[in-house]
Amino acid sequence: MKITKLLLQLFLVSIVLTSCSSDDKIVEVIRDKYDNGIIISSEGNFGNKDGSVAYVDNSLSTVATNFIYTGKNNAQLGGLIQSITFTDTDAYIILNDVNTIVVVDRITFEKKAEINTGLGNPRYMTIVNGKGYVTNWGDGANENDDYLAIIDIETNTIEENTISLANGVEQIVSRNNKLYVSHKGAWSSNNIISVVDLNNNNAVSTITVKDNPDDIAFDSAGNLIVLSEGKPLTYNSDYTEVLTSTTSSISFINTSTNEVTKEIVFPENKRATYLTQSEGKLYYYQGDTDKVYSISETAAELAEDGISVGSIYGMNVKGNELFTVKYEFTKLSKLLVYDINTKSEVYSSPVGLGASKIYFN
Repeated sequence: MKITKLLLQLFLVSIVLTSCSSDDKIVEVIRDKYDNGIIISSEGNFGNKDGSVAYVDNSLSTVATNFIYTGKNNAQLGGLIQSITFTDTDAYIILNDVNTIVVVDRITFEKKAEINTGLGNPRYMTIVNGKGYVTNWGDGANENDDYLAIIDIETNTIEENTISLANGVEQIVSRNNKLYVSHKGAWSSNNIISVVDLNNNNAVSTITVKDNPDDIAFDSAGNLIVLSEGKPLTYNSDYTEVLTSTTSSISFINTSTNEVTKEIVFPENKRATYLTQSEGKLYYYQGDTDKVYSISETAAELAEDGISVGSIYGMNVKGNELFTVKYEFTKLSKLLVYDINTKSEVYSSPVGLGASKIYFN
């Protein structure tokens, strides 16, 4: 076992060495704990089932430790990482392409369980009263088979009953025993938020917003904030860039009445793709300018200037720092951190293939 683990460490270090530029520092692959830091999930190269997880200490004093699940468990996760959800003790790693959720200790990342039944294109998860609710596309081309799978967190088993929802379920959050689900539209398009009332026999209602709602969060007053990206209309020749789309918007929803109380609309073809909330501010990204902007939760207009970050695949904010990932699928991606006040880059490190999500552990 010791020889196997040593060989694995040498193999992982060789991956980092061959994937990074010569001026990237290398740190030890195996650690004992991964708390008090930043977790970065990477999708991996589609079809290769090589999603991975990286860790950076809060001090940002060393280069990221990559492949932390592999280093701890002597095995790869075996799929594309869509997202991770955390409890007080565990992390639920959703592998979209293999219909599996791997459960690990959130501090050590040692594997504790695997859920591989009752899932169909799983996306995101939230936890309420000991149950995990997982959005599932089903067949992405079928507009009538989306649902929420329900997990008993104590036993890490899937319940038989599901909650059927409209097409294109995506992100999910919870508040006051209600679930809020954005419907980005899977392989098509949609323009609703579903509300599931857990106090009322899982009754489902919907709220209409602009096209393709994705990121959702709560503001300081408990309103639901929704970023609608807009429906893509035209692409460039290789379909890597959206050229025109319907209108993007940020909607504010009163969760007591389910009414849209405010909507900030983006100019034509100024498409926004990421949104996060932190300390009374909303941060959003626009691909046409390659900038992250911030506005107050009470603002009625968009910001005029932002932080230049280039093309990114995900972001998050903590304190005075903006965390972004610049993805690559044939070599290691980059985690880049910016000081929000000075708008300057303060940290950079290689992370996994196709890095996409940033969490604070």
